Amino acid sequence: MIVPTALIVLALVVAGMYWLMRKQPDRRSLWRTALYVGIGTGLVRASLSSLGWYLVERSGGPLQIPAFALVMMAWPEAAVFAERRLTPAAPVFYVQLSLLLVTSTLAFAMVIAAFAARGRVGRVPR
Repeated sequence: MIVPTALIVLALVVAGMYWLMRKQPDRRSLWRTALYVGIGTGLVRASLSSLGWYLVERSGGPLQIPAFALVMMAWPEAAVFAERRLTPAAPVFYVQLSLLLVTSTLAFAMVIAAFAARGRVGRVPR
């Protein structure tokens, strides 16, 4: 139930970003929008994921469930830092994870912008 819902939400987000970038009047504003969306979304994703990771490792009880839901946003990127440890993560882990999350989200937005720019070929700029 969760996986199909997540895939539908992801498809809607990608379609919305593509639609937003196709509506930009010129290429410069298209790339500027992709930069703002990528960095802004990446910062939100990094802060929520780091907060969730911190709460999963240092809290118990009813906070574990929402914290784990926040951690799930960082799973693809956190797999890069696969290491075994018995203690909670060091602060440098959160910085590295945040930088990786912002970078990957920005790259994702730039790929969508590249497809939107490619679809604009032949359009007369306003």
